[in-house]
Amino acid sequence: MVAAYYCEAGLAIYHGDCRLVLPTLPAGSFDLMLTSPPYDNAREGAYQSISLDDLEALGLEAIRLLKPGGVAVWVIDGPVNDRARSTTPFEMVCRWSRLPGWRFLECLIYGRLGAPGAYTGRFRKDHEYMPVFVKDGAEHVCDKRALATRAVFGSKRGGLRTTSIRNRDGSLATKVPSGWAVENNMKMPGTVWEYGGVGAGNDPSTDTGHPAVFPEALARDVVTCFSRPGDHVLDPFSGSGTTARACKDLGRSCSAVEIESKWCDAAIRRLGQSVLDFDGVRS
Repeated sequence: MVAAYYCEAGLAIYHGDCRLVLPTLPAGSFDLMLTSPPYDNAREGAYQSISLDDLEALGLEAIRLLKPGGVAVWVIDGPVNDRARSTTPFEMVCRWSRLPGWRFLECLIYGRLGAPGAYTGRFRKDHEYMPVFVKDGAEHVCDKRALATRAVFGSKRGGLRTTSIRNRDGSLATKVPSGWAVENNMKMPGTVWEYGGVGAGNDPSTDTGHPAVFPEALARDVVTCFSRPGDHVLDPFSGSGTTARACKDLGRSCSAVEIESKWCDAAIRRLGQSVLDFDGVRS
């Protein structure tokens, strides 16, 4: 097993290429994987990209490393090259879906405000993709109640409006909302998770100097929803340590792998900081 670059209180950072580090880690030792891989030379010159074949190979390695029922969540987006949007996120989902042992659960949307501009011939990108996979063999953790927000409609079950749903045969049926959320006047999260602006001056947690970051609020929400306190989380592309920081704040252990020593050092400094006050915004 590769020696950790940093290890303290259940948080370990490994300096190296995850393609070499992950095979040295024990099988079945993780409950959740949350990561954002470098691909398509989206930040050319800033860090090394890996190929679609590498992403597929990591799918096999993740199956080995996760416990039955373990969850893998990617934050992934395709850059524009020669006026065409990359299809890598979609190809990755298709490839992982064909690997024995995975169940493609959902593709969540990470909503964030894109940079202003004309974007001639296309639209400002206000989202990224978060494919969610579950390893076969056990029920997965999905604590949506922990992410629920106060509902803006009605205060009692009888005061809620009815909704229409379409049956498989195409017919419409009326449904009265029920369950925990209704009884407690709460709104469960859907597939779009909004975090507003994440650039400089909007979210301090993204001002790490790393060229490709996602908000700590997003990491905390994923870790809260798909793991339990005390669980072990893996991030093969740690960057400046967003996942590890969320795990520290939420009482999870974490093993993070990063190929650049400067970002390992940035993550270590971040883990030593006090808890940030910024909580992000979720609709």
